[in-house]
Amino acid sequence: MERVSLTDQVVAELREDILGGALRPGTSLREVALSERFDVARSTIREAIKGLVAEGLLSHEHHRGVVVTEHTVADVEDLLGARMMIERAVAAAGPHTHDAATAALEAMQEAVQARDWRAAARADEEFHHGLVQALGSPRITAFHSQMQAEMRLLLVTAEGQVPETDKVAEHANLLELARAGDRDGYLAAARRHLQRSRPTLLAVAKQPADTPS
Repeated sequence: MERVSLTDQVVAELREDILGGALRPGTSLREVALSERFDVARSTIREAIKGLVAEGLLSHEHHRGVVVTEHTVADVEDLLGARMMIERAVAAAGPHTHDAATAALEAMQEAVQARDWRAAARADEEFHHGLVQALGSPRITAFHSQMQAEMRLLLVTAEGQVPETDKVAEHANLLELARAGDRDGYLAAARRHLQRSRPTLLAVAKQPADTPS
């Protein structure tokens, strides 16, 4: 039990470093250095790395070892496509009260008014998590959480990004449509919502290496 607890602690701290921007995409992680930093055995570090690889936040690269994931253009398109699949499930779920999403929307409004963009981003994630959680599927919820983490990793590399001025109104519209069970309306709004984030995500994606002439 103690080793599992230590592994969870290491995972939590590394995840925060990655999603908080302290460890940028492409940064190499060394077992020895991490073992010394956390004062744990290298086996614990390997377990933590395995967990973060499963979350999509770390990757194994040839000749480089373990690095903070650098998403490619293809990764971004795949993420957006997978997110849209989940949005279809939300749309098909029918009317719900969506208490968690409602609370997150209120938090988002307060954060935007305070110009606290980090809090607004957290509320954004909680809003979508609330919509998905209402489906009652632990597997879909876990899959969505992984994608949210990968998208957040992409967004933390976009310096100076400020949420759109109509961020709250856009989410309020999504919530209203979900509550009403308006399948077609929700799908159209969700598609527009994801497409608005597409240019930002693509702009920070890893570009393919130039092909030798």
